[in-house]
Amino acid sequence: MCENVRVLSNVPLAEFTTFGIGGNAKRLVVTSDADVLAEEYAGTNPVLIGGGSNLLIGDGGVNGTVVRYVSDLCEPSILSCGDGEAIVHVSGATRLSRLCRWAADNSLGGLEWAAGIVGSVGGAVKMNAGAHGADMKSVLTSVDVLSEGKTRTLPTESLNLDYRKSDFCGIAVGAAFRLTQKPSELVRSETARLLSLRRAAQPSGKSAGSVFRAADGIPAYKYIDGAGLRGCRIGGAAVSEKHANFIINTGGATAKDVASLIRKIEEEVFRKYGIALKREVVFIGEF
Repeated sequence: MCENVRVLSNVPLAEFTTFGIGGNAKRLVVTSDADVLAEEYAGTNPVLIGGGSNLLIGDGGVNGTVVRYVSDLCEPSILSCGDGEAIVHVSGATRLSRLCRWAADNSLGGLEWAAGIVGSVGGAVKMNAGAHGADMKSVLTSVDVLSEGKTRTLPTESLNLDYRKSDFCGIAVGAAFRLTQKPSELVRSETARLLSLRRAAQPSGKSAGSVFRAADGIPAYKYIDGAGLRGCRIGGAAVSEKHANFIINTGGATAKDVASLIRKIEEEVFRKYGIALKREVVFIGEF
């Protein structure tokens, strides 16, 4: 195994999630090396966490191996450029916000919409993250997918990226994007404008981002509002007063609190509208 890895035992996972919630991992492997991932997946069936967003880890933790795939200090690289465009490659472990800053510093536009999205590039690709009418699919050219111990580079067209989902199996350990050459000041100005819109619409505090996907083209928060659940609270978990599709850890919330609140929302929305909301938040571990 390469040197770029740490193996720890009985580690609290709450600090690695944007919810700030989660029990212990029996075994935690921290690495920025895709080869380590391949070794781990060849021997076990670990749980993978990257940026820790869109994730709820159970209070009982994970009775097995958790791999935390994190970015090292390597910068994204420009593979080619010309005709006003550049193809950029980056590790899937890189924070999406870091990639956006790097793009602005290098006079490359196309990711301004993504600057406020929490999480890693790999997770954003897997979920086809999006905002402000754009998404990963709109700028992605290929993905390096680790599956069954091997890494293959797949073109975007083969990934079946759709609204907040993809069909490819495996881990996105790298990705290439087609970006537009653009003055840095214009990239930063547009990024600031979109970040301002995001901050005005979304709550601060510990959350996992949007809890549910849109249903039938209607944002989930409208159903949650309509069911009278804005501000609803169970234990330390509360539906945000600012945006009803966010659940906030107001302090001391447990995974049980959040899970119970999510189920209550699902039940009440279905009772009133007959709509079965689909979760964006993934449940992991023992509840």
